[in-house]
Amino acid sequence: MSRKQTQLSETEIHILLGQRSDRDIRSADSGDTALSDALIQGNYESILRSDTAKSLFGTDLDASLADSLCADGCTSPFEPDFSVNNIKPFVAALVDKFIQTNGNQAWEQITCIATACLCAFIQTNWTGPEFTLDPATLLPTPLSSRWSESYIAASGPLDLPEDVNNTHEIGRRQQIGRVYLGASQSIERNKLDRGILKILEYDGEEVYVLTPRPLYLYLARLLLVEIPAEDKYLSKRNAVFPSGHWLAARLLGIQQSLLDYPSQTLMNEILDEYKKASLFLPDSPASSQTAKSNEAVNLEQEVPGIGSDVPGFGASDGGEPVDSGKDGSEANNNDVWNSVPSQARELWARYLLEVGVVYSQHHMPIDSKKYVSHAQEASGLEWKLTGAKGKRTKFQTFDVTQLVLLARSSGQRTDAEEGAVPENFDLNDDTLLEQISFTDPSPEITEQGKLKTIDQCILLAFCLNVQNENPAHGLTSEQMMPFVTRVLKHPNNWSVYTMGLLLRSQLEAENSRTSQRAALQLQELVDQISHPLPSMHEAGAAERLSYFWTLALPSQWELERQLADRFMSLGVFRSALDIFERLELWDDVVSCYLLLGQMEVAERVIRKQLDKHPDRPKLWCVLGDLKSDPEHWRHAWEISGQRFARAMRSLGSYHYKRHEYKETIECYQDALKLNPMFESSWYVLGCAAMALKEWDVAIPAFRRVISIDADNGEAYTNLASAYMNLSDGNNGRAWNVLREAVKHMRNVWQVWDNFMAVSLKIGRVPSAIHAMERIIELRADSSGAQAVDVDVLKRIINTITRGRLFDGLSPADAERKKLEYDRYMRHLLIGTIEARITNSASLWRAMADYWFWTSDYRHCLDCYIKAYRCLSQRPEISYAPPVFNDAAEAALDLVSMYENVGDKMQPVARVSSTAGSDEQPDQQLPDNTDDGSHRKAAAVSEPVCEDWRYQAKMVLRGLIGKGKESFDGTPNYVRLTEALKELRQA
Repeated sequence: MSRKQTQLSETEIHILLGQRSDRDIRSADSGDTALSDALIQGNYESILRSDTAKSLFGTDLDASLADSLCADGCTSPFEPDFSVNNIKPFVAALVDKFIQTNGNQAWEQITCIATACLCAFIQTNWTGPEFTLDPATLLPTPLSSRWSESYIAASGPLDLPEDVNNTHEIGRRQQIGRVYLGASQSIERNKLDRGILKILEYDGEEVYVLTPRPLYLYLARLLLVEIPAEDKYLSKRNAVFPSGHWLAARLLGIQQSLLDYPSQTLMNEILDEYKKASLFLPDSPASSQTAKSNEAVNLEQEVPGIGSDVPGFGASDGGEPVDSGKDGSEANNNDVWNSVPSQARELWARYLLEVGVVYSQHHMPIDSKKYVSHAQEASGLEWKLTGAKGKRTKFQTFDVTQLVLLARSSGQRTDAEEGAVPENFDLNDDTLLEQISFTDPSPEITEQGKLKTIDQCILLAFCLNVQNENPAHGLTSEQMMPFVTRVLKHPNNWSVYTMGLLLRSQLEAENSRTSQRAALQLQELVDQISHPLPSMHEAGAAERLSYFWTLALPSQWELERQLADRFMSLGVFRSALDIFERLELWDDVVSCYLLLGQMEVAERVIRKQLDKHPDRPKLWCVLGDLKSDPEHWRHAWEISGQRFARAMRSLGSYHYKRHEYKETIECYQDALKLNPMFESSWYVLGCAAMALKEWDVAIPAFRRVISIDADNGEAYTNLASAYMNLSDGNNGRAWNVLREAVKHMRNVWQVWDNFMAVSLKIGRVPSAIHAMERIIELRADSSGAQAVDVDVLKRIINTITRGRLFDGLSPADAERKKLEYDRYMRHLLIGTIEARITNSASLWRAMADYWFWTSDYRHCLDCYIKAYRCLSQRPEISYAPPVFNDAAEAALDLVSMYENVGDKMQPVARVSSTAGSDEQPDQQLPDNTDDGSHRKAAAVSEPVCEDWRYQAKMVLRGLIGKGKESFDGTPNYVRLTEALKELRQA
């Protein structure tokens, strides 16, 4: 498929951007125009009641027409055995007939109907307000009557039905429509919903069991993804309405959010649909330049998820986002977009931001930041984090630097006027201020203008990226809050403002002074979704969905789960438990009962559910987790047809804790065949394989961990260990892996120790030296001399002094190399070891060998002296034979070194003062004296130790005196006296 084969139409662009067109729907002269305008305006019900929808879903189909339609093999809806599995071939037949009647142009109408189904599903489960049309009514009469849903009239404030235990739920909803989470349905409707949810499962991951109206999502998937993917339709749909790929990516993203855990297969499909959508977008700056130079475009590098770069953009270095401020001190790439029309810029910004949000939702912050940064460039947003003096409390008497975000949009805002938004609760605290009071507020802080709505979405995406890149910590919250505050400053859109309030409530939940507002705000966000109809002050469906795709808004049940978690943090366990039970979140129900110390009650609740649904593998897994009984996980695996991956993950964890590594590997391999997106599963699989020395299994496992989370330092370390154990020929690979590991685990000395060992194995001496320096920095304060592995230090010194590092080099290159290594070693020995560790005799002796090799005899002798002092000054030297013997050996070695180097002449840099200088003459200078100094240095030669005989005698006399009482006559004592006698006779 060639790029730009078909351009997006104005209608498609308006649909993708959620922007109203200039046409008025009442003056539309064609069905296509009426459907697209109604879609943009959020009139989804009118679209689904249109003649086009009736034709695509067979709403008014009679028995004879159904028999004629299904003559090719699909089951007629008038047949009593028509089931959920027959929906796809039936709809496919209707679509085929519709295309035959209306031609390929029918794809625009089909896509509009599919998008309306998708929006109806989102309105029901994410954004509200309540959508009153039952999806079953779209189907032929026998099916709509058989599968109709139970409902509650939504005429006004009502109490919840008896089957919803809401007695203790704080702030419960006062208005509720026909659809609510946990509402009882007929047996046939339950069978339909559960059948569709089973179809929507991916990679063995279960869909949320209480998802309302999944039929809408299934019908949308058929019309947007499955039927158009057939060979006979794909090219024709792309020629008429290519935006279907973008809409399909959005649908698959919604399906992903229904799963208990993300699916790798589904994520690949999402990125693939975005890739195909990018082929029909307007030219970006880079693609325009490419066209001018007639260079071929490499599609593998153009599309998200395939290459390293976004179409038309340079590689991201993964650093800080482009955040140029008003002063223009930090330039970004906004200028390259100046030649692109504003509508194309916004379309690219939406596209890039949506891909970034997909990566963010899958906890891939590096990729997410890259796409969000490119979206910022396309939009023209400029922002920066800065500090300003201010106060946060009412009684604060001093100013503290506060973090504040400055942001501005490019050009003029084209968004509509401020719309209806959720209620923003005041803090009403007796100490904290509602907002920071700046001491000397500058206009750039207090007079920040309104941002474009897309720019607010970009800031929220950067905020989420901060959360994904950092641990849960107070500092992380401090970094995120300025983004949220800037977005909430000027409300533009219902969904964006809702997301901002949600993030603020999450950040304020851990603070005792703000936790109450956090809970109340979250309750308000839950309530607004379930209102039956929007009132005058509430936003309609079109506004709520216009920027929905650029945000990471949670579903209705996820919001309620967060509310229940908030109640638990406040100690309101009963209310939290009521929500968890109503939502059938059984893992959370069990956790709640365990916190209450009621394990028996938790088991009773789960077994009661198993009596109702004995075929649900998830319930068996929850029971297995509760009882730690592997038979429950095995049973869940069997009744799922070996498709429920969680059962094998739980069973694998059970075996791993009991060191049953063979069984662990088998379980995790079965689980990962279904869904390979679990970093922790790959990691445990690799660890189990290492325990059994199955390196061929461990290496791919740890490599997969790194591909999912490039910051997992432990995975790098284990991968390197596996390479080293596989064969010596893989030490180079191990070194490369450990080099990455130390970047992510700079403060873990064990990783540096492994890096040092591998560096020595492959002859990378500078890396080994650097690793030893880092180990000493990390361990010296707590471990002292044990921070230095003396054997490794000796190996490093021997490699330099006696190895073949300089073989094959020219004399000039060899000399240059020796000077380079000497610089490394001096930094290690003098700057790192001698500066921190002074009480290890073996360490001083090891260093002395290096100084002797460099002919620095004075420094060598000094090391021998300090080695002797480390032993001779120990208090037990006068009575402990091992200590005395070690000291005697050190003394004899020192005397021998005195004899060898004492009379040697060694150059010494001496200083003579210039006029007016305060320096004393003949002062010794370090080796790196600056030639431009005011002091003058001259090299002179002096003996290393002119009075070495006297010094040697003093050493021997001192040690003989300490050992005379206890060790007179022993071999080492005799050797000392003989050495002293020889010195006297010399």
